[in-house]
Amino acid sequence: MTLRARVLLMSAVAQRRGTLRRAFHARRVLPHGASGSTLDLPRETTEAGRRLEETVRERTAELEAANAKLSRSLEQLHATQAQLLFADRLIALGRIAAGVGHEINNPLAFILSNLEYIHQELQQKEELSEQERQEVLEALAETRDGAERIRLIVRDLQTLSRSEDVGSGPSDVGAVVRTAAKMAMHELRHRARLVVECDGVPPVQGNGARLGQVFLNLLLNAAQAIVPGQVEVNEVRVVASEAMPGRVVAVEVRDTGCGISPEHRERIFDPFFTTKPLGVGTGLGLAVCHGIVTSLGGTLTVESAPGQGSTFRVTLPVAGAFALPPRQLDAVV
Repeated sequence: MTLRARVLLMSAVAQRRGTLRRAFHARRVLPHGASGSTLDLPRETTEAGRRLEETVRERTAELEAANAKLSRSLEQLHATQAQLLFADRLIALGRIAAGVGHEINNPLAFILSNLEYIHQELQQKEELSEQERQEVLEALAETRDGAERIRLIVRDLQTLSRSEDVGSGPSDVGAVVRTAAKMAMHELRHRARLVVECDGVPPVQGNGARLGQVFLNLLLNAAQAIVPGQVEVNEVRVVASEAMPGRVVAVEVRDTGCGISPEHRERIFDPFFTTKPLGVGTGLGLAVCHGIVTSLGGTLTVESAPGQGSTFRVTLPVAGAFALPPRQLDAVV
């Protein structure tokens, strides 16, 4: 092929490429001076785009409606959960009502007796000898101690029966356990010795009333697992320690009771599951305890075997410590 023929061929190819390029751009770019946002695409493509946009808008509206419905359901769930927690707290208080009445009645009778004695002494004698004066002062001191005991019992009851949480902050495990122990002592004193070893651990993150509800339930369950009448051979022991120094505190409630069979142990934290006779247990106590502990970032587990007692283990994050991932908390158990 001659040089001229090659030049003509190359020129024709270049012209062809230019024509194709211009045609391609004409389909992608708005014509000069045109108004509107629709590209110069085939009518079928434009219609399909409109249908897609319409579908997206419909799906978005449906998702927003579903999300609003889920939000309302979540609010109702939180309200129901709060009512359930309070109901279980009242059930626990009902279980110890007779015992608390007994605890209050004893110092109250003592107060009334002392006041009667003091009144008679002051009424019958215009002047008191030094010995009589000393006896009256001792009676007044004992009366004050009895009144203080009643005040503390009422305060503990108010703490456990508070219907609303007062916030979550540093809580002294030892103080919480001792308060719960006083409330459960009526059930415990005829069944087992109570040993509390909860000093020397850092404060945990949690609400005192909620934690008191947990340990009260665990102590009452431990007491009811032991047959009354053999206090010298049975024991309920509460021990607190740092499972992970500066991060996690573990509290164990151990008893020498009847223990739990394997098939029951698997369901023990299920709501409404109970092995107690009708009218004695509701099956809510341990389920609520489990919910409280997990909501505070902790765990609640049990080790037990028939005839060998039970150990309930509560782990709670130390106040101010960073939250641990669930796998790390589980590894502590």
